[in-house]
This record gives sequence, C-alpha cells and structure tokens, in this order.
Amino acid sequence: MPRETEVCPSCGHPCSLPPTATAADLHDISPKSFGTAVALCGVFGILGIHHFYLGNILHGIADFLLCVVALACFASHEPSFVLIGMFLLLVDISHTVWVMIRLFTGNTRDGHGKLVVYPGQI
Repeated sequence: MPRETEVCPSCGHPCSLPPTATAADLHDISPKSFGTAVALCGVFGILGIHHFYLGNILHGIADFLLCVVALACFASHEPSFVLIGMFLLLVDISHTVWVMIRLFTGNTRDGHGKLVVYPGQI
C-alpha cells in the first residue's frame, strides 16, 4: 500500500501516520539501530562505545577517557587517587544510566542531530 493510504482497503483499519508525525519528522530519523545502540550502551556503556556508534565522537572520547583515568587512579593504590577513581567511575556509570534512559524515552540524537527512535515511536 502507498504510505499516504489512510485506511486498509481489506479491513478498514487506519494506517496513516499518526497526526504528530509529519514528512519533516521522517527526515529527522537516524538510520542508526535503536537495538544496537541500547546493546552497546548496556554492555560497553562506561567505555562510551555507544557514542562512537551513534557518531558522537567527542562524547565517546570523553566517556572513554573518564573510564581510563578512573582505572589509572585505581591502579595507583594511593588512597586519595582511589577515591578520585571511585568518584570518576560513579560519574561515568551515572552518565551511562542517563544515556540509557534517554534512549528508552526516544530522546537521543546521533552525530548528525537525527533522532534515534525506538520501535513503534513513529
């Protein structure tokens, strides 16, 4: 059926785009996979791999460096550095949870400013 068809000719079910979605909105959708972004965020979140996948390179580098510096602080065995490492790791984990929430709510954009949509969002 053509996209502009408002009702199914067989069953009469409405099949047009929801009133909130316009043609301009469809050009604002990222080609990046929601499932891949969620999986990368869940498994490699503190390393920032999901940011590299989405094209947010600087954000990914910052996330990766945050994790590396935290691990370097732990490796020093100096009590004050270990405390700093714990703080950095807590910040990194909190940021990963925040990004995951934004992914699940459909508010994440890729490196080109396009929305990463979850299945059924549009």
